[in-house]
Amino acid sequence: NPKTIEQLKKYLLSAGTENSSDDFVHSYFREIFPGKYTRASEALDADGYVEGKLIIELKTDAKDIYAGLYQGLHYHTRGLTFTSICVISQKFIGLWRIKDLPNFVNEYADSSDNQKAPNEVGRINAKKTNQGQKNEILESAAFKILPHEFENQLFVTDPKILLSQFSDYLKNLEAGRLQIRPSNFITKIQQLERFFPQNNALSAIHCFYAMVGYWDVNSEVVEVANSDDLQLIDLRKKRSSETLKISPRFHETFKKFVQNHYVFVNSGSGLTADYYFSRFDEVISRLDEQYAIQHGIFFTDDNLSKFALWFVHQYYEKKLSDKYIVLDPAGGSGNLVTSWRGHLKHKIVSELQPDLLRTIEQRMKLDPQEIQAGFTIIPKTSEKEGLNFLDKSAESYLQVLLNGLREKNLKLDKPIAFLLNPPYKNTDENENVRIAANAVYQIDPSILQLTGDDAGKERYLAFLAQIVNIARLQMGDRPVEQMDLMDIQIDQELRNDKKETPLIMIFTPTSWLIPRPTYRAFREEFDKYFKFEKGFLITGNEFFKIDGRFPISFTIWSYVRNENGNKNEVKVLDLTPLEKNDLVLNWNAEAKIINTQLVDICKQAKLVNLSARRISIKEWANQSMYDFKRDPTKKEIESRSVYGGLSLNDERRGNKKTYGIANSIYLGFMDDTTPVRIKADTQGRITNQPNRVWFRLDEDFKGVNRTRMQSGPSDNRSYCAFDINSAQTTFTWFAITKAINGVYPVWANQMDVWAPQIQVDKENYFYSLCFAFGFSNNNCIVTKFEAGNPIPEAPEVFVDNPLSPNNPDSFWSTTLEPSISPSSVIAIQLVNKIKELYSVWNQVYCKGQVLKYEGLKDEPYFKYFLYAPFLTPNSGLIQIKKYAEMENAADLLDLFAQISTRTKKVKEEIYRMLVEDFKYFE
Repeated sequence: NPKTIEQLKKYLLSAGTENSSDDFVHSYFREIFPGKYTRASEALDADGYVEGKLIIELKTDAKDIYAGLYQGLHYHTRGLTFTSICVISQKFIGLWRIKDLPNFVNEYADSSDNQKAPNEVGRINAKKTNQGQKNEILESAAFKILPHEFENQLFVTDPKILLSQFSDYLKNLEAGRLQIRPSNFITKIQQLERFFPQNNALSAIHCFYAMVGYWDVNSEVVEVANSDDLQLIDLRKKRSSETLKISPRFHETFKKFVQNHYVFVNSGSGLTADYYFSRFDEVISRLDEQYAIQHGIFFTDDNLSKFALWFVHQYYEKKLSDKYIVLDPAGGSGNLVTSWRGHLKHKIVSELQPDLLRTIEQRMKLDPQEIQAGFTIIPKTSEKEGLNFLDKSAESYLQVLLNGLREKNLKLDKPIAFLLNPPYKNTDENENVRIAANAVYQIDPSILQLTGDDAGKERYLAFLAQIVNIARLQMGDRPVEQMDLMDIQIDQELRNDKKETPLIMIFTPTSWLIPRPTYRAFREEFDKYFKFEKGFLITGNEFFKIDGRFPISFTIWSYVRNENGNKNEVKVLDLTPLEKNDLVLNWNAEAKIINTQLVDICKQAKLVNLSARRISIKEWANQSMYDFKRDPTKKEIESRSVYGGLSLNDERRGNKKTYGIANSIYLGFMDDTTPVRIKADTQGRITNQPNRVWFRLDEDFKGVNRTRMQSGPSDNRSYCAFDINSAQTTFTWFAITKAINGVYPVWANQMDVWAPQIQVDKENYFYSLCFAFGFSNNNCIVTKFEAGNPIPEAPEVFVDNPLSPNNPDSFWSTTLEPSISPSSVIAIQLVNKIKELYSVWNQVYCKGQVLKYEGLKDEPYFKYFLYAPFLTPNSGLIQIKKYAEMENAADLLDLFAQISTRTKKVKEEIYRMLVEDFKYFE
């Protein structure tokens, strides 16, 4: 009855007390147990009771469910008879069979004072129960809906979907099996591992997926005649699973395990056996992590798969199956090719790993719609091998497909639509690990000819290159003189007179779309054959089991031969704000309902041009990069003498790389501000005077958090501000990286930082902000490198702070401060506060002198030297702040707090100008 379901939902979502809405619950149970359900005084004050079957306890809050369980159990001592206990609270339903409860529960109950009221006994025993025991109690439940599951969109919009299964279980209490459900099925697969040699995870996974479509409350395990194998029989639907290879010594315990459980499905909600297949990637990643990592397995989220095919149908081609034969050569879990019902008909699915191929076939055989539409698995899983898309030529791969189709009297009589989410694995890594995971194989030379060796290490690019080769074959797009007899035979079989040409629908990272420098040569080749059509971006780690917040694209390409290259401008919908739950829809709903929801999502999205040509920040800075990290020379290694510019007792001398040179009068700095002796650069930018500022500046967005400003060059990516022009570009570059760090759009993640388009009338104001920000946010210091270190003839070298306002010869005083625009009020306010700090520092603490201070002896810029640490009127902000913190200098700390507040305002204004005034991300 929809009314009683809705009432139960209100109780479950209510924040009020149990008594205020408990009639909603009682109405529900009266309907389930007509004429048998009693309550309150009729049930010795129990909240609800069905004689011989069930006791019900209602609680206000989910934290009280354990007290409710013990309270219900105590009614045994009052003469009530029941075999199950149900506890319901706000956002919780739990149902237990008494015989399945952990032993400690019954022990606590048996030792309770039967003179005490049930609610008091419940509180006492719940208090005795530790967190581990509470987890055991939850795990032993025959049925449960946990608090977080009530936030699922499906529950809120259609509660009968989840609650109908609860009703079914109540009506069949005697069936008495534990529930396998979305929240615990991976744990249950782990429990299956004990039935296989060496607790083999893959065998347990295959066993579960072999049974999942046949495993309900009435299923039984039987022995297969004349063999040592078992089979699961679905008695209700009168069908059986494939044979299960279980050692005879485990037969009885395996039967008991299976027949004590059942798999929770509900077709009305879309929770079918197929749902459990859709999470195969999560299963394999959890239970066999190395297998997933080494094969680059990041299977496509089921809802994202459905959205991608909806996107194709809505915005590109509504008759995909009529015009193309769909091929997924990297089937994975099968989410993509099973995703959009009625949109994809007969399809060809292949996979390198036979373990995955077998799972796809198990999945499709359980789905009546897939059986009706038709599918071909190549190679047959009975052959116990996969089909590698990359280790053979396009001709050889196509021959395998044609042979497989020929056995079913089918042909490749339409263009191929390649639908895939290929592995993102880079093969330039530890080969021993890949060998152990059976993830090593050769890539055919014809593929590397297109990608080049470096790009070919990215498996998804190798997949794209093979697709190009296969598409050329199918289109007969090669000179006849280059074709051998096999090619001509294939060519004749593939030819068709239709207007359509091969199609690619693919998930990939965005690096090749931009493209990054490594991939430009491949894109030039790829663009000769394929024209960009449509696409969208999502945030990778929102939908895939990957680390890092970077964009993943879904793009559509059609085959268009153009020797001069298709002028592909890759404009994609930016859907990176989407969260996983945004695509949790009832995909079985009417098409118009789905369209309404998804079209709105797409309409709100911006179109991002990944092909836009912008001036790179590095090109704009117009100076060469300097670094002092290097490989030691053969002569240095063989001489066994001291080399490199680090202090003699610096532990980094043991690194493979070395840094700087041993005998130098110039200093640079490691990323932790440790000084290093370095050689002069060819442009004369390095001096011992505080008349320039150095930066480590990363040019890519994903590296912006590594930028820093200091008194000398960094070990890599060093750039210098030595006059006003170089200061404008470098300080702007630095300010951009700090302002956008953590807030730049996800779609930009794989791109390089570009130069801002600064309006002439706003230049002075903007540069003033950047100078003031750098003045506040830097690692410039005062220190020295002692003489005789790391070699006896090395001289002492002193480094001063180029951003000290106390020094009239500093870069700040001579170059930057005179350029601060009077109209930049917040910049001037920040500058003045820093100058006030330096004035107090000098007058109150240093008094114009050098201050010896042992408190800094462990700081990287002093720790490797024998002399006493010191501070001067020109010391860096990070040095003064360290002193203030250690000495609890209230006046200095207060000034630093004010500087921090004003620095934040300047940073926010820089970001605002970038985004609003300069339209930086448009």
